[in-house]
Amino acid sequence: MLDATPQIKHQRAFGRAHLAFVSDGGKARLTDLHQSGCTKVILPRNHQPRADAVFINTAGGITGGDRLAYSATLGDRADLCLTTQTAERIYKTSGGSGSVINTFTLGDRAVLDWLPQETILFEGSALARSLTVEMPESASFLAVEPLVLGRKAMGETLTQSQFSDQWRIHRGGRLAYADAMRITDPTKLLGMATFGENRAIATMVYVAPDAEARLDNLRQSLDFIGCIAAASAWNGCLVARFAAPDAQPLRKAIIATLTQFRPYPMPRVWHM
Repeated sequence: MLDATPQIKHQRAFGRAHLAFVSDGGKARLTDLHQSGCTKVILPRNHQPRADAVFINTAGGITGGDRLAYSATLGDRADLCLTTQTAERIYKTSGGSGSVINTFTLGDRAVLDWLPQETILFEGSALARSLTVEMPESASFLAVEPLVLGRKAMGETLTQSQFSDQWRIHRGGRLAYADAMRITDPTKLLGMATFGENRAIATMVYVAPDAEARLDNLRQSLDFIGCIAAASAWNGCLVARFAAPDAQPLRKAIIATLTQFRPYPMPRVWHM
């Protein structure tokens, strides 16, 4: 009697990183740091009153079954910029979806910029991602999430990929912004009513007391070569969408926009 072929149990990556900051004499001060599994945090010096923090996934990417969680808590008047070390690559899955959960909590007049670098979907990849923010009406939250569909340098066109992204931002105890994206068949995104020839997209969301007042200035800056963009504002939220044929013009447009929009320079990892 022949033995049955043993099932291969693939190694999965698990990681969690959490940060907490308070305002101390007008400067951001770290009060809590947790990192486990494949996630790490570095705090580069920036010689500014605000803090910069960089999340790192030492697994080098995400595939089916991987579980990552990033979170941060900001005390009253704390000011923090969060980013990622490099683009996050979502590899072909051998079973199930990868998961990334982002959770941020802001205190009174706290300021948080969430500026991760690109998420790149490979052929056959599967990822479920979520963003949850709790903030008072006095706080300010800025987020930009770039997404790239396939690797242009490899001549890759996605035909099979699963992606879902859920955003929920609660302001003053009420839901202020909700967004959802779900991709189950990338080939259906080729029409003019969807992405057309664009393979790189991004969403920028700014929730703050001055969000609506900044709409006109933002619209005036959305003029790029190789990237289209538009913005709107309502109910304390300012939202911009970007679309480009590939990652490079999208990246240039995001850097140009954020350089004008924010009072601080871009995180150094964005220029490496």
